[in-house]
Formats: sequence, structure tokens, C-alpha cells
Amino acid sequence: MPAKAPQSTEAWFELPDGRIHEIRGDCTIGRLTDNHLVLHDTVVSRHHARVTRARPGGYLLSDLGSANGTFLNRSRLIVAKPAPLVDRDAVTIGTVPIRFRLAEEAASFATERAAAAANRKKILVVGEASLGGDGLRRVIDAQAQFEVACHAPDAMRARRLHAELHPDLVLFDGSTGAVGTFSLVRDLIAADSETRILVIVEPADPDYVSRLMRAGVLACVLRTDPADELERALTSAAAGSVYLSRRVAAIAMRQLAGSDEAGRRGGPMGLTDRELEIFHLIGAGQPNRDIAVGLGMSVKTVETHKENLKVKLGLTSAAELAVRARAWVAGQAPPK
Repeated sequence: MPAKAPQSTEAWFELPDGRIHEIRGDCTIGRLTDNHLVLHDTVVSRHHARVTRARPGGYLLSDLGSANGTFLNRSRLIVAKPAPLVDRDAVTIGTVPIRFRLAEEAASFATERAAAAANRKKILVVGEASLGGDGLRRVIDAQAQFEVACHAPDAMRARRLHAELHPDLVLFDGSTGAVGTFSLVRDLIAADSETRILVIVEPADPDYVSRLMRAGVLACVLRTDPADELERALTSAAAGSVYLSRRVAAIAMRQLAGSDEAGRRGGPMGLTDRELEIFHLIGAGQPNRDIAVGLGMSVKTVETHKENLKVKLGLTSAAELAVRARAWVAGQAPPK
């Protein structure tokens, strides 16, 4: 937990254990107890360094001939040659890291951080969040303008949280079978036409991606794309702009050019959106009951769709359908 700034002190040090040491006038730093700031560490000299007040609001740091050196922002100080300190300077006494703070700048920094946090765009993550689990949250929260507001592992909770929280952006993990993406995209956009949606796909089937875009998705990235692609996609989608990662765009362009390699061999090009959605969920291993709940239909309707899928794909059994669907989701050629 970060140290709490003192209320009436002009400057202070933040210590590694979370404590603060207020600087009142000159301040000596060392291992002996006659120093103002005592650091109980064998790498710290008895009288290691000194902070002096040079002018109102100004401070200088000096090394006092220590054995292991005094470092300011990783640069070792020359003995008896003072260096000016500014707010948030990193000071190392031997190997002990401390941070210098100035009250005026610290207050300004805290105000700016609070304002930035208030203006961050809130993201609803839907599905299994497969970009490294918590790593996805770290990628998003590392961006100054975004934060993960909540996570919905299934379609039912996604609809409820979308209605309650009105997020600025919805991020679907469409690379897994946790949700029926087409239906949910349409439902969220029908509930709020301003909804902005980004989908993670894997692999990049051009037909699947084009259907997502027609349904209202603004941005698509691959599950295996680097973090900077996700960052660009988030920024673009939040601004209402279309974005395809470089790898997704390359496959889409090959499809436009008529390349036979553009899509996955055996891809279910002739299916309706609903059939493709169910095909995707079958490939992800979802049982009929879970598909029915996720898509808001009866189990009987799911079974009817599966019969239609078998006819369209020239398959004779539910087992063959499951094998074909798993291969499609995995980006593999269908078994012969």
C-alpha cells in the first residue's frame, strides 16, 4: 500500500516498507542512530548522505563519502557535489531504495491521477478472457484511458451487467464457446445502439469475422496477437472506429482477392448466423442444455439446428458433427 502523504510537511521520503520520513530542514541519512533518517542495513554507511534545503521549496542531495554510494535516478553522485532533488526522484542509499516527494507536486499529481481515473472508459469483459487470464486485465488497466469494470462469464450475466453498468466498451472473448457471440452482439446493440464492441477471435476465419462486423462489432483481434494490437483495437473501438489486427486484416484481404487459402478448408460458409453460432458452441464442447440457455432457446430447438447442420455439411451423426466443429474451432482441416 502506498504511503499516505503528511498533511503539513513540505517534503518527505517514502521508504520501502511503506513508512514516510518527514524532512524538516537538513536531513542526514545513515546507519547510526544520530542520523535523522536511520536505515538499518549493512550496505548503508554510518553517515551516508545528506539532504539540505537550498531555497524555499528546493532541496539538494549529497553523498558523504559512503562506501557503497548514493544514487539519484540510478546515477551515482560524486562525493561532496550536491544534486538538486525534484518530486518523485528515486534515491538509492547503498542498495536501499527510497523516493523523494514534494508536497506541492505530490498534491498536483494526486489530483491529476484522480481526474484521469474518473475519466477512464469502463470495459465489460464477456467470456473466458483468454488473453492470459489476469494478463488481459493487466493489459487493459495499464492503459490510462481504460479499466475493466466487470467480467461476465456467460451471456445471461453479460446482458444484465450491460443493462446495469452501461459500459463504454464491451470486449468479447469469441475465441471460446462461453457465449453465443452473434446473438449477444445483436442483443446488446438492440438494447443500446451506442454499444461499442471488440471481439477476440481464434483462429481468424474470414467468414466468421465478416459476420461479426456485419452484426455490429467494431474491432477484431486474434487471441495470439501481441498486447499492442489489443491496445490499438481498444482505442479505435472506443472512438467508434473499425479496427482489424494486422493478421486478421491480412486474411480478410486474401479473401477479398479470391485466395483459396483465405479461409479454413471445410469452413461452414453456407450456414446461417444462428447455425454458425451453434456450430461454434458445439466445437467448444458445449452440451445442448448449455447452448439452449446461452442462446435463449429450448433444447429441442438446439437439436433441430444440429439436424440441419448435419444435412448442410453432409454428415450422418452427432459424433461426426462434433468432430467437424472441433476441427473448425481449432483451425484445422476437417477429418476425411
